Amino acid sequence: MKFLVVCIGKIKENFILNGVNEYARRIRRYTELGFLTIKEEKLIKGSQDSLVLQKEGKRVLHTIPQDSPLVALDRQGKGLNSLQHFDFINTQARQGVKKLIYLIGGPLGLSQEVLDHSDHLLSLSPMTLTHELTTLFLLEQIYRYQNFMAGEKYHK
Repeated sequence: MKFLVVCIGKIKENFILNGVNEYARRIRRYTELGFLTIKEEKLIKGSQDSLVLQKEGKRVLHTIPQDSPLVALDRQGKGLNSLQHFDFINTQARQGVKKLIYLIGGPLGLSQEVLDHSDHLLSLSPMTLTHELTTLFLLEQIYRYQNFMAGEKYHK
């Protein structure tokens, strides 16, 4: 299984970027991993959140590949533990999916249009996480899956 991680907004914190790069390096020992960063809208005092989300949503839908299932990360999504996430990925693979696209929203999340367009909604935590921490957390889980499938000992 190949993975594409799409983020609205860049990772700005070096300590998080270092972790993201480390997990990306580890994952690439097993499979192909791509990143796509979509420009976030500037949050201007007095601007309507719905307009910001709408602009970002249009940009997302025009930018992301349409050839693979889209897994949107959203606090309203289904919460899975690691083994359930492994099962989700394996189910996708058994159904012939070659690549999963994970989508991480910006500071305001994802527009309803993007959520409606998504094939799956996944929540990594009931807590609110920045897009930067979400990226790091997601990559750790993808690495955990790859390591587990290889029969190695990272996952306990």
